[in-house]
Amino acid sequence: MVASVAALSSAGQAASYYEADDYYAEGGAAPSAWEGEGAKALGLTGEVDRAVFKKGLEGELPNGEALGTMRDGTRQHRPGWDMTFSAPKSVSIMAEVAGDRRLVAAHDRAVRTALAYVERYGAATRIRTGGEVRTVETGKLAIATFRHNTSRAQDPQLHTHSVILNATQDRSGAWRSVESLSFFRIYRDAGSIYRQALAQGARELGYQVRDGKDSMFELAAVPEKAIREFSARGNQVEAALAERGKTRAEATAAEKATLTLATREAKQEAGREQLVPRWRAQAEAAGFGEKERIAA
Repeated sequence: MVASVAALSSAGQAASYYEADDYYAEGGAAPSAWEGEGAKALGLTGEVDRAVFKKGLEGELPNGEALGTMRDGTRQHRPGWDMTFSAPKSVSIMAEVAGDRRLVAAHDRAVRTALAYVERYGAATRIRTGGEVRTVETGKLAIATFRHNTSRAQDPQLHTHSVILNATQDRSGAWRSVESLSFFRIYRDAGSIYRQALAQGARELGYQVRDGKDSMFELAAVPEKAIREFSARGNQVEAALAERGKTRAEATAAEKATLTLATREAKQEAGREQLVPRWRAQAEAAGFGEKERIAA
């Protein structure tokens, strides 16, 4: 799945989840960055401070404001939404197994391009005037991004969690909760924009691409056998679909999402120093050894 969006149910659980993913990173902490005009308005730039992030999920903004609705003496606030962008498997193989870190930078740029689209066309709030409730576009979001390089099955999988805080600034300068319906309408378009930007970035680096349907693509230099070798999560979902007499092409988005969750394994801790040698041995067995990787 190239792009997905999901509502976060708990600020505490969400903060812990991204903290737990830190072991996937090269330096001991997941590479992170604040994105969006809303983040700039709040003075949030550069690396994501985990304490500030957690407070933001709870509706406590750096400017001292607190968002949410008071019920029975307690403030209730929806934390936000996670829009995740995942690179094609061949890009992950070249970036993480072959070590072409230029593709990681291209991925980051493509994510920023997609998030700019989400902010422009998805940022909105609801304003009540008298008895009327209007949805008003704001054009400002505060987004904490966390880049990871591994799937749950510990295959190379370059992807970025883009956590949209439930806070936006309207044109009067007031901070309000976000109306999120548009996120679920436009995330597929955001995924297409991400793929197109990443494909262009790969071409600029000299790679040729194999185009697929719905703006999908793979790097032409990476053989299909190697892609299948490093697609354990996708293979699990396809096997589960086959048990139900369906293929990925025949299944609905809801069916694929349900089975993706049902086949998820618990995360296991492993560093790059353990994973990369294993990945390179797998690539060798799949006919994509050091000679082929260097040529690619």
